[in-house]
Amino acid sequence: MKSKKLTLTIVLISVLLIAVWSTGLFSSSRRDFYAAVGRNIKIFGEVYKQTANNYVEEIDPGKFMRAGINGMLDQLDPYTVFLEKEAQDDIEIMTRGKYYGVGMRITKRNGWPTVAEQPFANSPAEKAGIREGDQIIKIDGQSTKGLSLSKTAAKLRGKKKGSVVVIEIRRIGVDEPITFTLVRDEIIVSDIQYSGFVEPGIGLIKLNVFNRGAEKQIKDAVEDLLDQGMESLILDLRGNPGGLLDVAVSVLGNFVSKGEMVVYTKGRNPNSSKEYRTTETPVFGSLPLVVLVNEYSASASEIVAGAIQDLDRGVVIGEPTFGKGLVQTVLPIDRSADGEVSLKLTTAKYYLPSGRLIQKADVFKHGNNSVLWSPEESSDKQEKKTKEDKKYYTHNGRLVSGGGGVKPDIEAANKNTTRFVGELMRQSMFFNFSLQYATAHSDMKNNIEITNEILDEFFKFVDEQNFEYEPSGMNHLKDLEKASQDDGFYSDMETFFKQIREKFKIVKEREKQESIDDIKYLLKREITAKLLGNDAAYATSFHRDVALNKALEVLTDKDEYNRLLGVQTASNN
Repeated sequence: MKSKKLTLTIVLISVLLIAVWSTGLFSSSRRDFYAAVGRNIKIFGEVYKQTANNYVEEIDPGKFMRAGINGMLDQLDPYTVFLEKEAQDDIEIMTRGKYYGVGMRITKRNGWPTVAEQPFANSPAEKAGIREGDQIIKIDGQSTKGLSLSKTAAKLRGKKKGSVVVIEIRRIGVDEPITFTLVRDEIIVSDIQYSGFVEPGIGLIKLNVFNRGAEKQIKDAVEDLLDQGMESLILDLRGNPGGLLDVAVSVLGNFVSKGEMVVYTKGRNPNSSKEYRTTETPVFGSLPLVVLVNEYSASASEIVAGAIQDLDRGVVIGEPTFGKGLVQTVLPIDRSADGEVSLKLTTAKYYLPSGRLIQKADVFKHGNNSVLWSPEESSDKQEKKTKEDKKYYTHNGRLVSGGGGVKPDIEAANKNTTRFVGELMRQSMFFNFSLQYATAHSDMKNNIEITNEILDEFFKFVDEQNFEYEPSGMNHLKDLEKASQDDGFYSDMETFFKQIREKFKIVKEREKQESIDDIKYLLKREITAKLLGNDAAYATSFHRDVALNKALEVLTDKDEYNRLLGVQTASNN
């Protein structure tokens, strides 16, 4: 049995080595390249076998194999990874757009998995009465303390509709834990966080991810807003990490003319090189469009924003995007009773209609220590120089930037908050206080405003939670104090240290006062979410969202909108 398992693992390594080595550039001789592949597969397999059989301590064959796999893949780009059972579940949700489960998003708070927002409408969790903020303390009788989010999610999901999971939750305002018996159902994942109006005639759709089904969700949302009188649209892709390439193309099909090439891919394998074109008549036609992006907009988000920009279909506003322009293919490796394992392998790069590559240049590890196949005579440097010198133009002849990410037509970003507010958020003070406050004020249904009384109540709550916060630079003072104690001159510096600590108290109080507006906003958003729902909470940010308000300015000034897109009109000739 052990010999059979060893043979299977060596076969697995062989397959993976072929995949890994094939990501290198072509050598001057294919024969030399594949001869090197074969020779190194043999060496690796022999090292694995000799070590597994003869090492002084007995080795776990599976863990040892995975250490080797992960070691190889770590030498490539960060998106090429080995997927085991739990990761397979996430891939399945992305590619199917649905799963069997109970219908709630979870996060980690105070060491426990916690319901992050109201459960999905009509889901088993929603029907049972589970609420945002409920701590999941047991699943099927097993404690979840310290359990990772991925393992918690895996326990809540199931392979079959109708299977049962029993969870025990702890709820604010309830003394004893509550037990729920939930029957798993098919959960349709909603990728849209918000769909509504910012101002009369100006719609807003916030898309969180490009999972399977996002294209239809966008189409339905656009049609619904058009029926309500929408004349222009803001598509918010800020914080959207991407998803499926073909879904991005289908989403673009709602805004771009049918048959338009919106992205193309190129890889070493001829099958990886492909043009992607829209296939549907757009529901939004040629009405004014703004796309919002930031540094966390990546992959499929960059395809959509970049294609909209290159085709002069709309104005892009926000911050430069992440710069992830690589295509991953999921390759099945092995299937067993423990579940399927796969390799998510980078197989191509994607390019926007203007020809620019969105991927940042530093993702691949070149040089003497690189595992990438680099013949002595290579045109890499010349090719890189050519790309750096190349200029890219939109359909209307506007110059756009290459070299990584999408640079907005107008840069606009919200100001960073203080370290004090950041620590309040990190320690879940807003979230936990709002749960307590909403429980005590469940009859408050509109006009939620943060009064000085609520603010005082919040700060009292924070003090009771033993909230600790240190201004930036305090850590350096502590290091200096420790060094002086270690070296024996603390007594000479003690008065000086005390004076600095008093100054830090002043800094803390000043930063607290400078944070009041942000604190009021975050309290309003969290309490609104608990009492009125996520849509109402999202709308509380409109008045202070710099990029969103810049989008409103552009959409209400037709001449400026056309000027930004390079459109020649009678008024700007």
